[in-house]
Amino acid sequence: MPFAILRAGRKGTLRRIPFTPLVCLVILLLTILPNVWAASAMDQTANPQQKTQATVRKAPAAHHAKPYLVAGSWMQPPLFQCLPPFPQAIAKVKPGKAVVGAFAVQPFDPQVILPAPQMRQWEMSFQVFFANMSGYIGWPRYSNYYWGWLGNNENRTDLNSGLQLPIYAAWPQFTARYYFRPNWAVRYSVLWNQLNGGGYPSDYILFGPNWYGWGFFWGQSIQTNMQHAYHRVGLVYDAIKTCRAKVGVFADWVHTDTKITTGCNNCGWGTTRTWSNSVNAAIAGLEVQRAFRTARNGATLSWDCKAGGIFLDDAVGGDLEAGARYSIPLNCGRSGYVKGGYRLVDLKKTQYDFIFKNTLSGGFIEGGLIF
Repeated sequence: MPFAILRAGRKGTLRRIPFTPLVCLVILLLTILPNVWAASAMDQTANPQQKTQATVRKAPAAHHAKPYLVAGSWMQPPLFQCLPPFPQAIAKVKPGKAVVGAFAVQPFDPQVILPAPQMRQWEMSFQVFFANMSGYIGWPRYSNYYWGWLGNNENRTDLNSGLQLPIYAAWPQFTARYYFRPNWAVRYSVLWNQLNGGGYPSDYILFGPNWYGWGFFWGQSIQTNMQHAYHRVGLVYDAIKTCRAKVGVFADWVHTDTKITTGCNNCGWGTTRTWSNSVNAAIAGLEVQRAFRTARNGATLSWDCKAGGIFLDDAVGGDLEAGARYSIPLNCGRSGYVKGGYRLVDLKKTQYDFIFKNTLSGGFIEGGLIF
């Protein structure tokens, strides 16, 4: 009997042993699976953010390059080359970059921006040139009648001391420029004046047609009138154009009209002589603008210099200008400016029957609009 009970207890124990590993396996799975489910849930909630997160490329150093914002298949359109300065209250960004939300802004220097005309814009200006005029005229250039008075075979009469024209005068100039391409413009300018003078010549002068003319002595009172117009029309190409500077190359046709009339007050009838001539030449040169200071209100101070040489049609000369420009921004891409500096215009024409030289030099002031 005890043996039977012992055998029965051993059989029951053997029947319970196969279930013990199963119970341990279930406990292990219940411990691991919740952790796996939690980790997978966190990954699923994080993946949409990663898919929709914008990837911003580093903005290039050159201002001409275009930044891009990649988010799926969307790309940011290119921005303007020169953006206006940031307001000082929100300018707390890393230099060279400005990221607002998911938008990448093109890097630029907010301190220096040069206002310049864009395509299909006009630039018109009016200048007052406070010039010191000098020069001479020989008409006729060679004369047997003139030989022996000064011992020189070329006749030259000073415009100021000889013809009694004023030295100082204000010369107005008007300029219009239109940009029909981003870097191409057509320009027209005219500088003109009419001068009147009179007095007693400092020396004997001869003024008249070739080989003969009327001689005026130093004791005779003369009156002189001079009309002069200096026209230029041509093309300007901005070879270099950045946010703070531009360099242009220009080529213009030059047309001048000069008329000088001289007469004697107490010499009787028929002593008035008139000389008139035109020049059709060309001028080519460079113009440079560079901004070096931009104020908080957007006003910009910049250098503005031009230089060109005149040639063709038996004429030589030059037109040089150096000054500073103060620009004030207006709405809708427009701006106004004032400019001042020094200018030199020199023109000399030589032919077999006459020689004429005229030089204008002095300061100027100019005002203009870009619209």
